[in-house]
Amino acid sequence: MLEVLLLALGLSLPGVYFLWRRKTSSDSRESPSEASDTDQTSPTSLLKREDWPWPMAMVDERRRLLAVTPALKAFFPVPDPQNLLELPFPGLVEFHEKVFREGQSEVKFEWQGRWWRLEGRRIAPERAAVLLSDITREVKLAEKNRMLSATLAHEFRTPLTAIKGYAEALEEYLPEEKFPRKALSAILSHTERLARLVRDLLLLSSLETGLNLRPEPMTAGDLAETVATLVAPLVKEKGLTLEIVGSREVTLYADRDYLVQALLKVLENAVRFSPERGKIRLEIEKGTEEVLFRIRDEGPGIPETIRERIFEPFFREGPGKGLGLGLALARRLAEAHGGTLIAEASDRGASLLFRIPANAPEPSQKVHN
Repeated sequence: MLEVLLLALGLSLPGVYFLWRRKTSSDSRESPSEASDTDQTSPTSLLKREDWPWPMAMVDERRRLLAVTPALKAFFPVPDPQNLLELPFPGLVEFHEKVFREGQSEVKFEWQGRWWRLEGRRIAPERAAVLLSDITREVKLAEKNRMLSATLAHEFRTPLTAIKGYAEALEEYLPEEKFPRKALSAILSHTERLARLVRDLLLLSSLETGLNLRPEPMTAGDLAETVATLVAPLVKEKGLTLEIVGSREVTLYADRDYLVQALLKVLENAVRFSPERGKIRLEIEKGTEEVLFRIRDEGPGIPETIRERIFEPFFREGPGKGLGLGLALARRLAEAHGGTLIAEASDRGASLLFRIPANAPEPSQKVHN
């Protein structure tokens, strides 16, 4: 990340810009744009230094280059570049627009046999900082990890299926109240848990390589009832109440199995963090071109500092067991449908919001990491 790199250097471009604006406003009457060409502490001056080793630039709303480091100049086909679009990279128009519209943007692409990440962050209304990073090693490592996870999951699945089958067969021959029967029940319980982890790893691997969807029409209420039935044992075990409210009759097109999995992952997470005898609400709302599923619980909530991190694979927070794949899978399944899953600010408990397009996605819709 651009900000992480700058902080590691003991610098923050937004902070430098703030100090620079304060300095120029107190020391002189000249405007920031005038001071940027002469003030050696300004971001533009810092980026023009010959000893600045990172491929960075400062751009304005018109894509004009206000400053370019020598390391980034090497990527331009001309010796004196004037515009960001002179870089021979894909997606620059959309990248630039998103930086100034949302405050930050990121694009990954392959170029000349290597993988690159271009990051942008707006540091003032009229200018933004841009950083180019070589992420070839990162991409190759991620691919190796994906292949390892998929291979291990496949290797584990066969023996787990065999263990589960033999344990279920033995249960029929043992007295229900004796120790061997209880031991077998424990074996089955842990085997099923491992089998779920294996299924999650295989699903994550499928999502990262691309997932084919089979959309079909369904009502939001029917979908919600299916998920409620699946999560009912966990809800009952903890003495919780699951309430479904809203526009049950609204129709959407989606891959039923995958969307059920996505909603189930979020509901299971809500059960995990809910207090005993608490309440969980699944709210359905019809938007203009989308269907909203909001899941609220009465647990401790999600701190703002980790609202995005909870959707990272293998991130774990709080009590319970698992690999930390549930919410990561749920978001990727939502994205596979052209939707989103976000954690909202909430005064009480957690609030997670699915946005799923009401219209059918393309049958070949895929999602990539």
